[in-house]
Amino acid sequence: MFRTILTVITVVIMTLICSSLATIFGLFGPYSIIVYYIAKIWTNSILFAAGVKLHVEGLEKIDPNKSYIFIGNHQSHFDVLSVFSALPLTVRFMAKKELFKIPVFGWSLYASGTIRIDRSNRERAIKSMNNALDRIKRGVSVVVFPEGTRSEDGKIREFKKGGFVLAIKGGIPIVPVSISGSRFILPKNTVRINPGDIKIIFTDPIQTDQLGYQEREKLSSEVRRIIVENYDEHFNEDK
Repeated sequence: MFRTILTVITVVIMTLICSSLATIFGLFGPYSIIVYYIAKIWTNSILFAAGVKLHVEGLEKIDPNKSYIFIGNHQSHFDVLSVFSALPLTVRFMAKKELFKIPVFGWSLYASGTIRIDRSNRERAIKSMNNALDRIKRGVSVVVFPEGTRSEDGKIREFKKGGFVLAIKGGIPIVPVSISGSRFILPKNTVRINPGDIKIIFTDPIQTDQLGYQEREKLSSEVRRIIVENYDEHFNEDK
């Protein structure tokens, strides 16, 4: 219970502070080094308060001077924090539209160039994809969780194709990301925080510049296979 209370207090305080700063500095440059470090302070503070220790593999396969689409499995809100904390480059997530309505926090999402996605409207969803492609062309990497929702039982579900269509359309390399242990930190439909470890494995980028739209299914299946292969289902199983 102590860990949960500490984390909640940290989330509230650091979100207010960092969101305010990101909103201000984001107006002068949403992808500036200042906004980058503000985001790092926010994520690292929450991970520290929650007692999370990251184990990261494969960063040497990522060129910080290039843009990628990172595609990973999704089990917890801590996936976002962990991936953001682990990556040594400017990255943005595709966030559902409801998050942008949150006072202060939502303002910072706008100001920092986070990609707003509306899954309920196909036309707006396509526009979101085009916005993401525009961000990537400006040197920003994007993180996508193609399962569409967090897994309750740790099983990796089938992937939606949006992120793969985006990669093929822009000829952008995909980096498969396997995340293990995060659902034990904060299980879906609970607020209790359990300190523990999260393991993240980044694998070799998959080139997409020679692929056509009709190959999106094959690409999705291959990325999912790699993620499942590197997913450590026994990681933190003692919890």
